[in-house]
Parts: sequence; structure tokens; C-alpha cells
Amino acid sequence: MWNPKVKTITALDRGLAMLEMVRASGGASLHELHAGTGLAKATLLRMLFTLERRGLIWRRIADGCYCPGEAGPATRHSAATDRLAQCAAPALDRLQAEILWPSDLTIRRGNAMVVCDTNRAHSYFMIRRDSIGFRISMLRSAVGQAYLAFCPDKERETILAGLRRSRRPGDALAHDRKALDAMLERTRRQGYGVRDDSFGGDYDKARAEQNDRLEAMAVPIMAKGGRVHGCVNIVWIQGVRTMAQMTRQHLEPLRRTAADIAIRMDGPS
Repeated sequence: MWNPKVKTITALDRGLAMLEMVRASGGASLHELHAGTGLAKATLLRMLFTLERRGLIWRRIADGCYCPGEAGPATRHSAATDRLAQCAAPALDRLQAEILWPSDLTIRRGNAMVVCDTNRAHSYFMIRRDSIGFRISMLRSAVGQAYLAFCPDKERETILAGLRRSRRPGDALAHDRKALDAMLERTRRQGYGVRDDSFGGDYDKARAEQNDRLEAMAVPIMAKGGRVHGCVNIVWIQGVRTMAQMTRQHLEPLRRTAADIAIRMDGPS
């Protein structure tokens, strides 16, 4: 066996060991990396910053965990979600710093929308957090309405066909074609989705039964060719600002954020 008489590079070895730990876990906090490697947190932060600049890892906004970058092993499903969250992270940070109100990044999973990242934990305002993977009504939520209105026709009809087979109260609008068409036309005309008046955050229950006391507006993240990567919203406390005030003050920053994410998504991987 070849046994060169050279020393290994300790710092490189430690960095690779930490990268393997991040990849094996799918996402690890600074505390977990510290416990797993025994390295000082200051040292870990320097390594993490270096790996992040190389695109080998990225930091999730919702919980601050470090996740494998595109070079890491992943299923096609999780790779697409992670790429969107990775591309969106800096834009969502900038948006939150500019407007103070928090945002969620969502994707379609089947006939519902799902939270794949959120900056609510870092918001100036104390707002209830939805966990990663939280399922959101396609028909009643701002992100769902934005997705449906701007996704390709064939995809929309596939989603609606599935929703029409559902007996869940939260999917009832799928059976009212006139109301559904009006909602889609309104969303396209104004360029953003809003919550249904009866929606209080719960998939099926009416706002009168369960109310998270929030309002939201959302825009699609448009891909080349007319597909929709996902949607990004702005969430605020009900009664603190009106929809007219929020759109006047924050719709353009929200649209700019979605466009920035789309540019990164459509760029070289």
C-alpha cells in the first residue's frame, strides 16, 4: 500500500468530517455540530461560513440548521425543495429586514401547499410559527390561490380534479365552478393571492371556529416556461394593517423577492 510520508491537513479533515455530519443528518444546528465534533463553536462557524460560500451547505431560516447543499446526496423530491429554500434564503432575509413582517416559502405537494421555510422566528413581530411541512389549504389560503391562478392550465386542472374528489370542508370551493373562476380571475388581475374571508389558518375549520388572527398576501415564484416553483407570502396581524395598506407598502418588495428567487432558481445549478 502506498504510504506517503506527508502529514494530513487537520483543518481540512475536520471540515470534511463536519460536512459528512451535516449530510448524514440532513440538517444540524450549531449546537449539534459542536456536540458531535467537539470543536469550538467559533471554529465551527468559520468552517460553516467557508462551506456555505462554496455552496456545499446552506442555512435554513426557520430553525437556523445547516443543511446539505446541492452537492450533497438527496432524493429528487427533497433536492428540489432544498434548492428552492437555499435560493430563497438570502432574499427572504432581505425582505424581512426591509418590511419587518415575516414571510413563508411554500411549495405544492399533491393538492395542498406545504411550508418549506419561514422567517417567522426572526420577525420583529411575535407571530405564531407554522412548522416545516405544515399543510395549507390550496383553495382558501393566499399561497394556494396564488399558485392555482398562475400555474399552467394542465397542472391546475389536475389539482382541481383531485380536490373535487375530496370531501374535506377545506376543499369545498372546488365544487363551485363559478366562485372558483371568479377567485382565479381576481387573483390574476391583481397579481397576488389573498386569504379567503373564512380562512383562519386551519385547513378545514372556518375562521369563526379557529382563528390564528393573521392575514396574508402571496405571489408566485415563476419559472421559465410558465411553471411555478412555489409561492412566497407576507403575513401580518389581523386588524393592525388593512390589505390596502399592506399592498401599497409591501407588494412591490414581495414581488421583487419572488423575482430574485426565480432568477437564482433558473440560473446554473
